[in-house]
Amino acid sequence: MLKKIVMLASLLLCSFSAFSADDSAATRPLFLRGEMNNWEAPKEAQLIESEAGVLVAKVTLQASHGAYKFKFADEKWKGDTTYGQFDPSAKVTLDTPVVVKAGYQWSDMKFTPDADGSYTFTLDRRDANKITVTVKKG
Repeated sequence: MLKKIVMLASLLLCSFSAFSADDSAATRPLFLRGEMNNWEAPKEAQLIESEAGVLVAKVTLQASHGAYKFKFADEKWKGDTTYGQFDPSAKVTLDTPVVVKAGYQWSDMKFTPDADGSYTFTLDRRDANKITVTVKKG
């Protein structure tokens, strides 16, 4: 009987750790994924927390490429951390926040750099009802 209790306890502990808070949408590492990195999740595209709820990534873009399609997502494209544009008429332009939502159904975002150089992409999740993306030069 003791063996069965120990086995059951072990199974429960393993199950609990598989669903622990370490894999929550709030703590899961996110990446800038798009045409600038072949939609991959390379370490250099990982978002870094600049302040509570504000995540940033810097990338180098070329104006000759034209519009870059992109999203923010974790390594496995989980729905609760795949951020896309839900208003197709909104344009991602320099220094102008655009509201985004988490979920597979939302569109890719597009940003067209006006010059070659470094750009900072910011995902602001401080207000869960109004998550925004902003792109700045530098």
